[in-house]
Amino acid sequence: MAKLKILVADSHEVVRLGISFILNCTEEYEVVGEAGTCTEVIQKVVHCDPDVVIMDTCLNDCCAIDTCRIIKEKHPRVKIIMLTSPADEDGIFDAISAGADGLLPKQIKSEELTRAIRMVCEGKSLLDPLITSKVMDRVKNNFVHPQREEALLNPQEKRILTLIAEGKTNKEIAQTLMLSNNTIKNYVSGILGKLNFSNRAEAAVYAVRNNLMRPTRIAAEGRK
Repeated sequence: MAKLKILVADSHEVVRLGISFILNCTEEYEVVGEAGTCTEVIQKVVHCDPDVVIMDTCLNDCCAIDTCRIIKEKHPRVKIIMLTSPADEDGIFDAISAGADGLLPKQIKSEELTRAIRMVCEGKSLLDPLITSKVMDRVKNNFVHPQREEALLNPQEKRILTLIAEGKTNKEIAQTLMLSNNTIKNYVSGILGKLNFSNRAEAAVYAVRNNLMRPTRIAAEGRK
């Protein structure tokens, strides 16, 4: 089975080398290129044809968020995982809006990174529980009344939307609700369609912004 091709982008050489070493030690992934600037990222996406770009939200020569948007527009097949600081709340929202397929904290463990790559390659959007918690902290005191679209969801869909916003995967939601993975997959597709969202990260932010979540210790649960 062919390995998935990864492009690693970070301003710091040591970080790039570290991530590349971890991924090259796996049977699933092969690092086909490294980049230290936004310009290099765009060039190497063309020349290296990666399946996934792992990119820091802070690159020196340009806006990494704009680079993410450009890649998603010109190369929609390419998955993008952005590494960010949970304290960079503006960057988190901007990355989601730019179409990032996954958002992970820079201090993520190696096994969590390899799992995240696998998830986005399976077509899942990934919002790390720690980052989800930070998003909630930002918006919980800025209540926005639910939009009319939310009324289109039935009680089960609203519950699943809440679990998505808590950072749970389809498998975890299926276990929580004692339903099959395929049933949850269909529910999630229906929710995204009704709310006119392209991925579950957008749905998670919608739920948080509209105060559709119950208080939960997201970060702690996500690390169990």
